[in-house]
Amino acid sequence: MDLFLKNIKSQTYALNGWDFISAFANIPFTFYFKNPGQSDFMSSSLLRASFLRTLQEFPILAGHLVVRDTRGYIVVDKNNLNMPEYAESQSCIDYKFVEAGKFSWDALPHPVSTVTAVPSKGANRNIKLVNVNVVRLRNNSGVALFVNMPHYVVDGYGYAVFVRRWAEVCTWMHGDTYKNELPLREFVFDRAVVRDAMPTDMLPLDDACSRMYEKTSTMGHLLAWMSPETRGDVLVTGTKLMPANGHIFHVSRNTINKLRSRVEQSGLARRVSDNDVLAAMISQCVAQGVHAKSRTRRMFSSLVRSLTRPLLERNNFLSLIIVDARPRLEKLMQMAPAQYVGGCITGVPVINSTHSLIAAASSDKQFSSIASSVRSVVDTVSDKYMSGIDNALNRNPACFAHSLALSITTPEKVIITNQSRFGLYECDFGFGAPKWIAPMATFLTNFASVLPVGPNHDGYHVYLSVEKYVMNDILSNGFWSTHTSLVY
Repeated sequence: MDLFLKNIKSQTYALNGWDFISAFANIPFTFYFKNPGQSDFMSSSLLRASFLRTLQEFPILAGHLVVRDTRGYIVVDKNNLNMPEYAESQSCIDYKFVEAGKFSWDALPHPVSTVTAVPSKGANRNIKLVNVNVVRLRNNSGVALFVNMPHYVVDGYGYAVFVRRWAEVCTWMHGDTYKNELPLREFVFDRAVVRDAMPTDMLPLDDACSRMYEKTSTMGHLLAWMSPETRGDVLVTGTKLMPANGHIFHVSRNTINKLRSRVEQSGLARRVSDNDVLAAMISQCVAQGVHAKSRTRRMFSSLVRSLTRPLLERNNFLSLIIVDARPRLEKLMQMAPAQYVGGCITGVPVINSTHSLIAAASSDKQFSSIASSVRSVVDTVSDKYMSGIDNALNRNPACFAHSLALSITTPEKVIITNQSRFGLYECDFGFGAPKWIAPMATFLTNFASVLPVGPNHDGYHVYLSVEKYVMNDILSNGFWSTHTSLVY
């Protein structure tokens, strides 16, 4: 701790629209580690010391989130640090029972997660930029390590970079290599690199994307006017009024290959990715579940539609596909070995009729059409198109709030993100890779995340977080049940 305090400098990081567009969400995962039989397994002193050593390379994480005139900043004041929340506790449950319970959320008597889905006030009434909870399992049999970071400061890529670096530092401090100095690694937090990586020529946004990023609303102005802490409180209340129900499903490699082959043989798309197929599957089952809502809920949706500027025409469904700008921006990719770890993702809307999505369950042609529509939209997101999104995000500092308001008032949607490519199972702290990585039991409504599977498994895990009535419909959905298996 003394070394960290000695070396940290006061500095201010200006945030941009890329940070704020997804700032309504946290990035929370729990990593389960099994003790291979070592008495010093992931000791408290080692984990904490390596965390502080890693924090030297990520000084931004000890800053305060500040908003001035709707523009955001992270202010690191060496005399008034906003230190990460770091907790540790002892569980009465042995690792073998957690493993026997397939790492389900109720395998431990108390939740490992210490936050909600939405960034909100921490212990000192500020939003913490890292939350860590170390739960030591009985008889030193294992560790459940919870790590959360809000989207204000990183995206999923940046989150994984931080946890992997912590694991690397921990391994160095534990092993014989500790005798040799581990050079401090350079990470880039200056948001200007994203701006500078954008091409000067930009393509105009299509109609759906334009409505999402350029339309304004009264609710959006209100959300933008709030402080991040107040906005977090409001959104947390909203999640309690419409609680989500979460489940994890497995989609095998064989299933993905079969569905990809069907789509490519249909002639509607020359190629589709695994993510295109998974997005089509997710969109189908969530759209059908949302369509099955009660008459009261349909009346509520109609009322919301009449009072707001709807993103969708009636009887349409929105799949908001989260895309990473990094691989589309050559200048950003050329920054290696320094890595930019700030926000660099946004959502692109794919709109289909609800009828076509429901029909995709029983028609190969309709399913192929849905998957190819995802591929078609994602293919349009070039560097010049990203430059157009960048212009929309940063021209109006309140853009993120108007987009959030549209999302809140559009119940016929699903947000789909893919976190399977970030190497989360590579987070080896020197005692073996995690045996299981889990999201929170409940997250935002109408949210789906494609997750990696552990060693010796194929395919993907899909985490769905939806309202209970939607989840009940998904669990009885014949198409979904045929192509997936419920994990828990």
